[in-house]
Amino acid sequence: MKTTHILFICSCAVASLLQAQEDYTVQVNLDVQHSVNGVSEFDRSKFIILHADIDDNEWDSDAQRKQFLEDYDVYLGRNNGGMVWEFNQSEEDDARSGWPDISVLQQRGATIRQSYGRRTSSHEFENRYENMMYGGQPIPLYPNGRLTSPNACCSQADPWAYEGYDAIAEYYAYYLKEFFGTGGTGGKPRPQYVEVLNEPFVKSNTLGTTNANITEMHKTVAQRIKAVNPNVKVGGYSAAHPAYESGNFNHWRNNWELFIDGAGEDMDFFSLHLYDFNGTASVAEEDQRKGSNVEAILDMVEHYSFLKLEEVKPFSISEYGWLGREFNGPYNKERDWFNLRSFSSMMMQLMERQDRMVSAIPFMILKARWWQSPGDYGYSYRLLRQKKDLAGETGDEYVYTEFVKFFELWSQVKGTRVDTYSSDPDILTDAYVDGNKAYVILSNLEHEAINVDLQMPFLSNSSASEIKVKHLFANASGTPILEENIVSSLDEFNIGKEATAIIEYTFGDVIEATNEVVESKYYATTYLQSISGGRAISFDINNVQLNQFGEAVLRIGVGRDHGRSLFPILTVNGQNVSMVDDWKGYDQNTRDSFFGVLEVPVPFELLEANNEIGITFPDSGGNVSSLSMQVFNFQSAISRELSVNGVEGNIPSFELKLSPNPFKSKVIVEGINTQDVELQLFDLSGKMLLKKAINTTDNEIDVQGIEEGVYMFRISVNGKEQTTKMIKL
Repeated sequence: MKTTHILFICSCAVASLLQAQEDYTVQVNLDVQHSVNGVSEFDRSKFIILHADIDDNEWDSDAQRKQFLEDYDVYLGRNNGGMVWEFNQSEEDDARSGWPDISVLQQRGATIRQSYGRRTSSHEFENRYENMMYGGQPIPLYPNGRLTSPNACCSQADPWAYEGYDAIAEYYAYYLKEFFGTGGTGGKPRPQYVEVLNEPFVKSNTLGTTNANITEMHKTVAQRIKAVNPNVKVGGYSAAHPAYESGNFNHWRNNWELFIDGAGEDMDFFSLHLYDFNGTASVAEEDQRKGSNVEAILDMVEHYSFLKLEEVKPFSISEYGWLGREFNGPYNKERDWFNLRSFSSMMMQLMERQDRMVSAIPFMILKARWWQSPGDYGYSYRLLRQKKDLAGETGDEYVYTEFVKFFELWSQVKGTRVDTYSSDPDILTDAYVDGNKAYVILSNLEHEAINVDLQMPFLSNSSASEIKVKHLFANASGTPILEENIVSSLDEFNIGKEATAIIEYTFGDVIEATNEVVESKYYATTYLQSISGGRAISFDINNVQLNQFGEAVLRIGVGRDHGRSLFPILTVNGQNVSMVDDWKGYDQNTRDSFFGVLEVPVPFELLEANNEIGITFPDSGGNVSSLSMQVFNFQSAISRELSVNGVEGNIPSFELKLSPNPFKSKVIVEGINTQDVELQLFDLSGKMLLKKAINTTDNEIDVQGIEEGVYMFRISVNGKEQTTKMIKL
């Protein structure tokens, strides 16, 4: 989203001034491989996932399941019911009150393994099971005196209560050991990942316990699972509705910080749920996470993990998408669209972390026939519906909801990641090469359709024999449309509001890499620093590995009340760095406050092995929540021939500098090497206060007469413009 909300007090005149320089340009270098900590392949088993098990009984037929999984190349991801069912059928050990009878678990497990072994139709999909996750539910698995609920079909036990965490841990460990096998006739493959409880912290009051107690349960269960099942990885705490910035970051302290401090060492991964959320009946009041908020949430967990555990634990985003409780009710396609656009845009953000992603599972299940609706309508988040669920249609047979379009859109994407560069953070961009095919992916975070200029230097030497475009967008009535076209050329693309497009190029020859970008991420030695107006916050980012050529992006996590500045003065190793006036996604005006990451390009030549970062906000309040730096080391130089913020040429461009910032009585323009330079000074109403020609011998501007505040300096050089915000003290 653009600069109109950067200070939340900018006028329309200033907004117009800045938007005139707006440009949406994407550069894709198909012959430049891009790896992140050694990972460069698009692993579909981590991202193209259905929230279902291999033997889920809600398919209409084995043929339907086979068609879906194979045609769309989909993997299987999560089961949160099987462990709960068997927990209720477990029997108490006669010799140990409150503990499960292991011999009964062994007998029951043998029966389950044999049953799966006979279901041969499932065996052929075991290759789609490699990242499968099983999880527990707080009710009934949290031990608070609650009795089990055995079903007469499957257990002769009387209801009984588990004694405590150790007894519960014994159940987890032996359920995983006894109910799974090695595949085929040996039983269902044992899941590699276990999420201890689903969204437990938001239920702690209901359970009559505390977050600290739930954390202790995670630690106990993880240790016992891994003692009995050494190859199983355990994670948590499956966070719901993360709002770290709430209460001046007390939410963070009482949730994730507490959990990492208490159980972080025993977790193999951290899991959380990310949803765009609408708690009202008004679409305009949607609280969006996609964009900068997702980045801030994940960066803060990464940063604290690095500081506390001396390693960055991987993530499982075991649910993500859109929730709109006020929109629940009879099935409609418009509601499906809200999920579809959130699925693709959030997934693209998560794909940027392929090196530390266990799985990312868009939340939808099959038929959800277990759903009990007071209004006699179906579950809102499902892949299959009955025809009669849609107004105007009849029939009891099941058909796909619009959710299937997510899998149709992404069905072909695979290969090795290559270099991309976007002129605007609201155009999420990624690309992959597979043999003679290339896939360029664009996702629009803007709340309007936009034109994107596609710049692909590789095409100047090799023409594509076919260009196929898939475009998933909503029409005027809000119904999702997946449009597919074949075009002869594509220099510019109009992408819909919050839409995603995948462009597939076919070439005559295999695409060979001639250059490489190696991405690494480094974290500051401190985090969560309070903001005091005019006071510099200092951070150190050390042990940075640098090649001769490269790029860097400083990632500043910020949590502040609306109306506070999001435009600090930034220095790197004592040198001023131009601050960005944009970020991924919208201005967060529907949230209680702003919590997002500001991604700032840093001149590569300023970086050293050990770096000192200074951040000075003009006003007090809020916190810098995290600080990290992405470093992109190039094998050889890469030219960025596109426009960013109105400045042409290789970017970022830092030839002209205005200092000091903040200023008091004068501003100096440094780096002038031409006589044709004009400077204009604007206040936040858009009123021009000063216009002056400057040159190498007359490069100082007297600003004693203006009041304290924020101003816009615009410099014009040979028809090109550069605008900088500065603060008068």
